[in-house]
Amino acid sequence: MILSLPSSSHRQGTTHTVGSFHLIDHWFEVPATHGLALSLGMDAALEHPFAKQTLTIFAREVINVSPELTTSVDERPLMVYLQGGPGGKSPRPLSDQGWVQELSKTHRLVLLDQRGTGLSTAFTAQTIQQGRSIEQQVAYCELFRADSIVADAEVVRRFLCAGRKDQRWSTMGQSYGGFLTLSYLSFAPESLKDSRMTAGLAPLRASIDQVYQSTLDRVYERNEQFYQWYPEDEELARRVASFVEENEVYLPSGERLTVPRFQMLGQYLGGNSRVHGLHYLLESAFAEGTSHLSAQFLSEAEQVLSFRSSPLYALLHESIYADGPAQGGSPSPAPTNWSAARMAKKRPEFSPDASRILFTGEHIFPWLFEQDTALKPLAELADALAQKDDWGPLYSHEQLASNEVPLAAAAYTPDIYVDYAHSMSTAQWVKNTKVWTSHTHHHDGLGTDGTLILGHLKNLLADMR
Repeated sequence: MILSLPSSSHRQGTTHTVGSFHLIDHWFEVPATHGLALSLGMDAALEHPFAKQTLTIFAREVINVSPELTTSVDERPLMVYLQGGPGGKSPRPLSDQGWVQELSKTHRLVLLDQRGTGLSTAFTAQTIQQGRSIEQQVAYCELFRADSIVADAEVVRRFLCAGRKDQRWSTMGQSYGGFLTLSYLSFAPESLKDSRMTAGLAPLRASIDQVYQSTLDRVYERNEQFYQWYPEDEELARRVASFVEENEVYLPSGERLTVPRFQMLGQYLGGNSRVHGLHYLLESAFAEGTSHLSAQFLSEAEQVLSFRSSPLYALLHESIYADGPAQGGSPSPAPTNWSAARMAKKRPEFSPDASRILFTGEHIFPWLFEQDTALKPLAELADALAQKDDWGPLYSHEQLASNEVPLAAAAYTPDIYVDYAHSMSTAQWVKNTKVWTSHTHHHDGLGTDGTLILGHLKNLLADMR
């Protein structure tokens, strides 16, 4: 779709080599509001208060030049990798191994820094506020959702696929990248040859409250499993919570550590191997021979708990479930109204005052905007976003129900972030979808066992052709 908005431009950056990878940097200037043209129409894009603004989008092309590959570089189709988040930058290859190597054997892989992340236009309190009213800040934030990311990807595709006989490309989405894939299939399916996703079948047919009820169920189960592995950690977690409650404990940043924030270390629970990191962190909690929390523990905890590097995640996380004007009967409520906090309040076992400490997952709570210094300036905005009742659509349910693009998805039954039952409901709704299910992988399956999982997805796509 060519939009009557500020035009896009491109410049190529430096080229580097990492093992058998040639890495080519690309920079694009894109219209800030062109995503609204996809989801709501051209009038919405042109009438938006930021219609004349442009943003910078960064993408890194990965070309595998290993002599073992028989397909020439020019013959390989392109694939864009859609990163998890919201607010996560695309991976930076440190070697020519892992799932990036696997995908680059058959494709020229494009690692896209979604707007607001990595080297693309930053999303911080400074870039959001700039003397703007809360209403203007809300309007700015709505430009960092899925429709805008799809529109940005389309600019990159048109440039990199120019001159090719087939100007479509493939997509690979992890976690939130799977949500973006469904948005891409909704708003620009003609641009896609096929799609893969892992741990990212969005809960299209569930309300946001149902989403958080389910994820709290999964997190509870994961806590139980963790304490079965490390029974001594149950008492240790209670000891840490009691110490934090009875003393003023500060992280290296100067922020006070509270019990609810300590419980957010449950972010470790979402992985096959990462989960054990929670045990190693807890075992370092008290310095040897002392009764105070160790500097090692506080430093490592802060790295997990701070949203300094990704305020976008905290601000817009619940909005990824706010599918606006109904297109097919999505039951998602508007406003989101701090759904995770409301659902957690119904679960006394997660209370910081409970006799047994349970860790939470990716849930975002309003008190975070009081306790995290990077989020404090955004507290009023966060509440305004939570009360926003006119979000635009994230998907076209009609288009997805008649989808013709082959979609192969990996879904994991114990996933604490993307509930399996809701994912399977989506899979039944989105036409031309096949799912490979794992009962042992967790949300980080792509990173820990990428070759195996991608092999299953490749086989699913082969069966669909």
